[in-house]
Amino acid sequence: MHRRSWSQARLVPPALTSLVLIGVWELLTRLDTSKVRLLPAPSEIVRAMVRDSGPLLSQHVPITLLETVIGLGIAIVLGAGLAALLDFSALLKRAVYPLLIISQTVPLVAIAPVLILLFRFGITPKVVTVILFTFFPITVSLIDGLSATDPDLVALLRSMGARRGQIWRLIRLPAALPSFFSGLRIAATYAMSGAIIGEFITAQYGLGRYLRSSYNSGRLDGAFAAIVITAILSIIMVALVRLLEHLMLPWFFAQSRRAGWDEPGIY
Repeated sequence: MHRRSWSQARLVPPALTSLVLIGVWELLTRLDTSKVRLLPAPSEIVRAMVRDSGPLLSQHVPITLLETVIGLGIAIVLGAGLAALLDFSALLKRAVYPLLIISQTVPLVAIAPVLILLFRFGITPKVVTVILFTFFPITVSLIDGLSATDPDLVALLRSMGARRGQIWRLIRLPAALPSFFSGLRIAATYAMSGAIIGEFITAQYGLGRYLRSSYNSGRLDGAFAAIVITAILSIIMVALVRLLEHLMLPWFFAQSRRAGWDEPGIY
């Protein structure tokens, strides 16, 4: 199967399903004759996006994207650095790794007001919220990827006299990159939500601010417009991460490997 037809086979089913769900949603809202509807019609959401396109594109979307990109970038640096450090020290890994898992039991939504008190207003508390949302999947995925390196390859390089740093750079890190990108895709979906939560609590601009003001004024179409825009931006971010993965790991997406994936398995 050619690459284009393979990609189309993956994109067509979810696209058709989305169109059907949107059509059913639109039909049900039009059939609802009550004066108060909990859900606006998709057409009303689109009209709200067009109506508020000026402030959305000039004020709210840019600041949310800026907070998301900065927070995700810092989380990548911190997460990759901590994963490498824990991989080099087994004692440190046993001491810190359980704390990483325990940290995820703390509701991050409850921490956001504390961040506002610590960092005051501005972009900083929103960026920190994004980091907290995205740091864990990046770090844990890279740690697991480094731990899953083929021991036979490591033994081969050791037999050839390679030093520990050379083994890590030539074998362990490349083998862990697929796992790292899997965690990065998850982090990309969380990043926008982290920024929205920070803005929802207190902000002058941003999609979270627009969402809160829409709810407070009873404009459900505007609130759902913010939700739709957030979903679209998150999908774009995941697609960019996927593109970067293809560019950095061409060997992982080689045609021979993909042909193996497409073959029927035992299930």
